[in-house]
Amino acid sequence: MGLTHTKLHWAILEQDWKRTLDRLSKRPGEAFTSNPFGDLPLHLACYGGNAPPYIIRALIEAHPDSVRMENKTGRVPLELASINYRIDGPYRSEVLALLRWHRLARSLNPHLPAASSVLTRSNHMFSEHPPVQLYHTSSHCVVCLESPASVALIPCGHICLCVDCVQVTVMKRGLCPVDRCEVESLYNIRKVEDSGRTLEAT
Repeated sequence: MGLTHTKLHWAILEQDWKRTLDRLSKRPGEAFTSNPFGDLPLHLACYGGNAPPYIIRALIEAHPDSVRMENKTGRVPLELASINYRIDGPYRSEVLALLRWHRLARSLNPHLPAASSVLTRSNHMFSEHPPVQLYHTSSHCVVCLESPASVALIPCGHICLCVDCVQVTVMKRGLCPVDRCEVESLYNIRKVEDSGRTLEAT
């Protein structure tokens, strides 16, 4: 792993996304190269706050472990993206979802190519702490309209999804399907009901 700016680094710094994809297809090994500041190409894409989701996805696919790697300032790509992508920007929620959920998937099972249905069955993806307020939106999942709604989204507190539909909504888009707020974590209502505890929801 050399410490230099590769042509891939330069393509990302210049926000030339076509050239970025060309470099990734011709020289995928450049995704593993750090610059003198310890930044991998994925870090650089997150610094600018303008890289579209397909670029972030391509960089993750080229070097899946890069989602967990820190640069010399101790920052991981998710932290950089959350700082640099504007709150009202068109790519923020989807990019953060790619980094957040892929990062979780890789930490649970490094052999997973991406967030998968195996992940949605895992208790590791759920927070131990419920949202401040819980809101029942429907007794059934608002996506499939069949399974019981058993997942609360954090921070908004909407109980609106089943475990299976988390993957097709939150993990891909990063937004609550009810109020479109950015989802930071999940809370499994079913796990609480199985333990015999009760939760108040409005």
